[in-house]
Amino acid sequence: MNKLLVIICLGLLRLCCSSILICNSNNNIEQEVLQRQVRDFAEIPTELLTHIDKMGIDSFLILNEYEGRYLNYVFKTDNLNLNLVGKTVGFLGSKTDFFKDERERFYHNSTPVGGAVLYILTAEQKVESGGYDAAIVYWSKFLPSIKEVITRLKNRR
Repeated sequence: MNKLLVIICLGLLRLCCSSILICNSNNNIEQEVLQRQVRDFAEIPTELLTHIDKMGIDSFLILNEYEGRYLNYVFKTDNLNLNLVGKTVGFLGSKTDFFKDERERFYHNSTPVGGAVLYILTAEQKVESGGYDAAIVYWSKFLPSIKEVITRLKNRR
């Protein structure tokens, strides 16, 4: 019984750690969902981490240079030719809480938690959501559907 549980857990872990998930929403638009790719602060360049105190200091929806560059690296958005600097990103939670948690883990010599997902919205979804380019879901037990993410973003505006 224990071996079966271990096999199931390892299978779920592999599924959760995939780099890019493509999901079809109800209206057949392909949706890109990126899992966090960096599991340890040692993997992040020092030039990004020296500015960690300049991340999440406000609740503006538009990411500043430091926030955008950090998230670009953490989610490996360069593979998609996507730059989050200056983009409107909604956090299902709080941007300030997300970066506060990152700072605390960094200063306590801990590791970042892998439970963050980046939804990249299409042009149609951007309009429907109220102008968001992307959304980040973190500390969530379940991966919400794109429809749910858009609804939650729209209700914030």
